[in-house]
Amino acid sequence: MKQTLNHLLEKGIAAHKEGNLQKAEHFYRTVLQTYPNNPDANHNLGVLAVYLSQTAAALPLFLNALQANPNIKQYWMSYIDAL
Repeated sequence: MKQTLNHLLEKGIAAHKEGNLQKAEHFYRTVLQTYPNNPDANHNLGVLAVYLSQTAAALPLFLNALQANPNIKQYWMSYIDAL
């Protein structure tokens, strides 16, 4: 299951980098359906939401990422930037 999770995250990140935001969102949400507290999927979906000017949707995603792993500086930076 962990391998599938990593594969889905990698596909989401690749789609995000390619500018295929709908596909990236699909992969991140697919991960979150099974692992709602996954910090990377929450953070990346939050970054995507900020890019789409959906800051209100991004903030709880960043908070979920921070609650799951508060030691990642990038999660804090993204959250603070979105405030």
